[in-house]
Amino acid sequence: MGEKKRVPGLIALKQIIETTSSYTGKDFFKALVKHLAEILDVYGVWVTEFWPKQNKLNALAFYLDGAFVEEYIYEVANTPCEPVLGSEDICHIPKNVIQLYPKDPDLKPLGAVSYMGISLRDNNGSVIGHLALLDNKPMIELPEVFAIFKIFASRAAAELRREKVQKKIIESESKLNRLVNGTSDAIIEFNADFKITQVNEAATNLFTRNTNSFLDKDIKELFSAKSYSKLKFIIPQHEVLSNKYGALHINEPLLCINSKTESFPADINLSCYKFNNEMFYVLYIKNIKEQVSDKIKIKALNTETIILREKIKSQQFDYIIGRSDSIKKCLELVSQVGPTGANVLIQGETGTGKELFAKAVHDASERKDKSMITLNCAALPSELIESELFGHVKGAFTGAMSAREGRFSLADQSTLFLDEIGELPLTLQVKLLRVLQEGTFEPVGSSETKSVDVRIIAATHRDLKELVEKGTFREDLYYRLNVFPLQIPPLRERGKDIELLAIAFLDKLTKKSALYLSPLSKSDIKKLYNYHWPGNVRELQNVLERCVITSSDGNLNLNGFLPITPIKEKKILNASNIFTYKEMEHIERENIVKALNLTNWKISGAGGAAELLKIPRTTLTSKINKFSIKRMAM
Repeated sequence: MGEKKRVPGLIALKQIIETTSSYTGKDFFKALVKHLAEILDVYGVWVTEFWPKQNKLNALAFYLDGAFVEEYIYEVANTPCEPVLGSEDICHIPKNVIQLYPKDPDLKPLGAVSYMGISLRDNNGSVIGHLALLDNKPMIELPEVFAIFKIFASRAAAELRREKVQKKIIESESKLNRLVNGTSDAIIEFNADFKITQVNEAATNLFTRNTNSFLDKDIKELFSAKSYSKLKFIIPQHEVLSNKYGALHINEPLLCINSKTESFPADINLSCYKFNNEMFYVLYIKNIKEQVSDKIKIKALNTETIILREKIKSQQFDYIIGRSDSIKKCLELVSQVGPTGANVLIQGETGTGKELFAKAVHDASERKDKSMITLNCAALPSELIESELFGHVKGAFTGAMSAREGRFSLADQSTLFLDEIGELPLTLQVKLLRVLQEGTFEPVGSSETKSVDVRIIAATHRDLKELVEKGTFREDLYYRLNVFPLQIPPLRERGKDIELLAIAFLDKLTKKSALYLSPLSKSDIKKLYNYHWPGNVRELQNVLERCVITSSDGNLNLNGFLPITPIKEKKILNASNIFTYKEMEHIERENIVKALNLTNWKISGAGGAAELLKIPRTTLTSKINKFSIKRMAM
């Protein structure tokens, strides 16, 4: 297109067609750009593919100044190729291309003067690349050159489309091959004559055969006689399968046989399809020998686990003595809530062992490796509790000669047991609530906020709901603490646990004092059962300790140390034998009715029946419902 004599259009077209017709792919693109450059007498010709995500062009072939350029990738922006991609027609710049695109870094080094390009598109019109040429001399507009350029742009686009389709086919075949051979399940295809047509790699491994030993073999070689009969019975259902083109799961395992005549159970799915009017079936086979073996082992382990669990339950929390149903239920609840990390509110009369149950909850949690921190809210003056809970800095108050860590800091990543929570002052209830909600607090006298991760277990012998109603305990704090309530039964409701506890306490006390005492007599045990135990387990321990201290003849003397409960004593003195459970229930029901009548049916609060009976309001309410006690109309 310059000084060199230009080849006539038809001749040029013929030469390019002849020189490129026998090529495809990369060779076609190289032949195209080389002969276009030579015939059109231009400095360079290149054909590219478009990478839309990166907005870049990748040269499939680039012929420049008589040689091929390898690996030429460049940004579309600020180049003369940019408008080409936005148009379906030829973009022709006859001269001054450098001045028009001063930001293109390659034009100036090449001494480019003129440029021509056209986009290559797929069947739906999307840009897939472009064909371009540039020259270091002006490029006049020649219709026949434009025609040749468009013709070969069309050929380049067709070849690029063909390459992309072929690439997709290869990728699809590769993916399908990876999918089929990447699965651990054996896949076996066979025709209507039950002859095997295809298998995957997993099938060769599972049946210890190579691919050739499978082909054209009857599938009955892969199964036991019984399983093959079952399969032949199922396969005629192919009409249902072919309509749905789904898979049919064979409910029971079939027995497969490998080339070594070793058998194994298999889980099997069956599908089918038509190809060239011929029906094909596909078996998806999964070896479940290990699963069957594992199920047998699991069954044996489950049996063993149940036995061990029962043993563990009988030994867990061995510091809590008792076999009564009420104690077993409490320990079951402890085992459930322990690992959860939820806050626990333990309620029960004084002396029932609430702290031991708090320890049990802590020992059942993931925090058990750290010590549980305790604080009795009733044991300290209100002005010192805040310092005990949150700590203080030096000089925070008179006598604070040095900084001190509070219980919350000590209990970080562990458990804090707050005994007698009902005695906590209202002002501190607000601060405790904040720690529960946000996990942060400030030590006394400090503006520094500390963060902690503490599980709270609170305990009380008081009725917190009643305190809420009176306004001495915050309702929001109550619900924060009462995530998981745990009611500890009084000793008088624990039956034979009284005897177990007495034996355990006496054993401990006699060993400590190096004394020998005769075992508890039947008379002693009867006295222990007949006493009301308002002080619960703690009172039992104290009574026995006093008896041990005063014993001088090796015998335990409960007389004088065990108070008499008037109501029970009256019944016992008039009885000549042990009360039955029904009789005891009747006595208890009469006692509750009497208390309710004496208090004019006031259940809780000062002067109420619960206070008179020395039991929590919740316990009294539960018993009223249990015994179906109703107030008679006056």
